[in-house]
Amino acid sequence: MKKILLALLVLILTVSAASAFSGRSREVISLQSGITSGVTISGNAILFGTETGDIYAIDKNSGRMLWGYRVAGTIKGTPAISGGNVIFADGEGVVTCLRVSDGAFIWQNLPITSGSVSSTMNDGVTVGGEMILFTRDDGNLYAVDAKNGSNLWTFAGGVQRVRNAPGYGENTIFLGGYDGKLDFIAPNNGKRIGGGGAGGAINTPVVVNGNVYFSAWDGSVQSVKIKGIVPQWHTKVSDVVTTAPAVSNNHVVVGTGRGTVAALDAKSGRILWESDLSGASGGEISDNIVISGGLVFVGNSSGTIYVLDGNTGAVRFNLNTGTYPHIAEDNGTIYVTGGHSLYVLQ
Repeated sequence: MKKILLALLVLILTVSAASAFSGRSREVISLQSGITSGVTISGNAILFGTETGDIYAIDKNSGRMLWGYRVAGTIKGTPAISGGNVIFADGEGVVTCLRVSDGAFIWQNLPITSGSVSSTMNDGVTVGGEMILFTRDDGNLYAVDAKNGSNLWTFAGGVQRVRNAPGYGENTIFLGGYDGKLDFIAPNNGKRIGGGGAGGAINTPVVVNGNVYFSAWDGSVQSVKIKGIVPQWHTKVSDVVTTAPAVSNNHVVVGTGRGTVAALDAKSGRILWESDLSGASGGEISDNIVISGGLVFVGNSSGTIYVLDGNTGAVRFNLNTGTYPHIAEDNGTIYVTGGHSLYVLQ
């Protein structure tokens, strides 16, 4: 492992703006290696990782690279921020913590291999209070100290049952399994305190305003009141749901394997609209969905970003990034990674 500095090619891309955008030029930062992680913003730093194990911090005002750091495996999931540090996972099962300001190494948490059980990782990490939470392919949920990376406890989920990052909120951890089981877990000791479920594999749960929202491969989207574990509603959409729910402005938005996007009322679960993007470029709706400024930003597996009207689902704008885009929002600015590039939309 070593700290690295690589030259970046900064280009200016002008795209015809939809009415929701200011019409400013979009900056594109191009790298030699493909970007594989989501985007995290901390202060003036834009943070993301690549297939070659490089994580970069880019100044969001100038596009200048602040620092870079290399680990052994492909960066997975989305880097997380805790106490001025960035924490991220790689495909070798290692979780690394660096200082955001200068990329200085703080700690690493290494997997303990056992026989033929895999310790690699498919997803990123979640900040839960003063803990960092993540799953490895051994099916376990791990909690480590955010300050030094030391192991606190392990929740045994079962081999191949758990592969997604957990959700966290209201002092509770929410872990969705490939067997359709949702576990509510106490953060102080890692013990299961309740749960629910669906008829298919569950994506990463999301906590908003005292409720946990979760989606599953059987096409279901559900809301459960965390206090007392009280179900609120259960709705089926048109196909396998392949994204975690995005929740904002009383809307819950999910994407499907067929390439459709559905918006539901957060209080009742009623379907407000469905937008079929399968005929445009094809491909499932992948990674996260962002709701900002009355618009819905989604990406599909063919590399296209769509901007949808939040009230109707109508397409307002699209941009092809080449492959598997990831989307983030910061103060009304949308950051998109796709292929080898970082796009800034305003």
